[in-house]
Amino acid sequence: MSYSREEVKAITDRVLNMAKADAVEVRFSGGERSATRYANSTITANLVEHDQEVLITVYYGQKSATTSTHQFDAASLKSAIEQAQELAKRRPDNPELMPLVKPPQDYLPIDGALPEAVAFGPAERARMVKQSVDVCEKKGVLGSGYIPKLHWTDALANSEGLFAYYRYAEASFILTCRTPDGTGSGWAGTTGLKDISKIDAAALTEIAADKAMKSRKPKALEPGNYTVILEPRPAARFLSLMMFSLNARAAEEGRSFMSGKERGATKIGEKIFGDNITIRSDVGNNVLRQTPSGPEGLAARPITWIEKGVVKNLFYDRYWAKKQDKPFTPTNPNQSLVMDGGDASIEQMIKSTKRGLLVSFFWYIRPVEQMTLLNTGMTRDGLFLIENGEIVGPVQNFRWNDGPARGFNNVSMLGKPVPMHVGEAYDNPGTALVPAMKIEDFKMTSISPAV
Repeated sequence: MSYSREEVKAITDRVLNMAKADAVEVRFSGGERSATRYANSTITANLVEHDQEVLITVYYGQKSATTSTHQFDAASLKSAIEQAQELAKRRPDNPELMPLVKPPQDYLPIDGALPEAVAFGPAERARMVKQSVDVCEKKGVLGSGYIPKLHWTDALANSEGLFAYYRYAEASFILTCRTPDGTGSGWAGTTGLKDISKIDAAALTEIAADKAMKSRKPKALEPGNYTVILEPRPAARFLSLMMFSLNARAAEEGRSFMSGKERGATKIGEKIFGDNITIRSDVGNNVLRQTPSGPEGLAARPITWIEKGVVKNLFYDRYWAKKQDKPFTPTNPNQSLVMDGGDASIEQMIKSTKRGLLVSFFWYIRPVEQMTLLNTGMTRDGLFLIENGEIVGPVQNFRWNDGPARGFNNVSMLGKPVPMHVGEAYDNPGTALVPAMKIEDFKMTSISPAV
């Protein structure tokens, strides 16, 4: 199911014409969420959900309220509008409400819905499952995977005449292979690809299956500080642990790692990470699906957050920017996120390591201390000991206590950035370009029973 620009504008125009208030904003979202799941090398589910929704926000001075409806007939829209109007009139004033964003907004042209991704359906996913299962059978492992597809339309319109429309399609392939005796497990995957020709199910399954076979009967290793090589998935999760701290308001209010030593100060201009750490939002990137529309409908633009370890920018929303007399930021830190990398392969990282650990996966990550970015988490699905430049065997999983504040000052090698989701799940947008990374002195604190 897809919605053309004309179809969506007709819906938002209808709401704007029906609503009577000082100002009105309409957000449209709709499309297809679908997926194929397989377990024990057999397809277990084909899922599809078609949904559509409008969020209607009405404003009376500094009062506002939002309601939603999934039905777009006149009666349903009228009921949702009237509910919003009644709620808004009873609300207290919100001093932080800003005027609606006005046109023109110069949105960057981004082709986010390639025909092959739009047409990516159960038959194409089944072929990928067959390729994966064939590898599993050859390797003698059991494969369990998830192949989600999202074809979605987002739009924002308001009573000032603004209209922003964006349609995108993306797919992912994620799997875990287990040995029949349950002692070996391996993970592999790629996420958020708008060009589905880059998904190689067989190659990914080879990686996961090999890890599963090689991770059987792991040996115990003493906890301690280790050189670690994070493959892109754990590297992406590690990167995500610092994203909240890029909020300027939290920093200026003394609530984040980016807070400065003086009251109201931030770390903008300070060098907080190593020279090889550059993190930016690259709107217009040809790999990520991304969106040209930023917060509140502003036209998104590329922005660098960290450059060679120095804090260059923090995210100022329009209210906080006005209050602090600073320029607002038209791009959210989670949009089109790219961490610059190097040209080292994981094999080269291994060869350069005297003693360390190759990490396939992080899970169950939880914050310990936000002001220092200290987190705790565990490894799983393949943890291997490296000695004298070679993998010598699997080791039991660890719980770790560490974070980007230390880790990003101890990165000694970086790989090429690849698409990888930064969140715990894979269904929603959130894929970034993230490199594998070699980190020195990483704190493994105790043995974990995970496989």
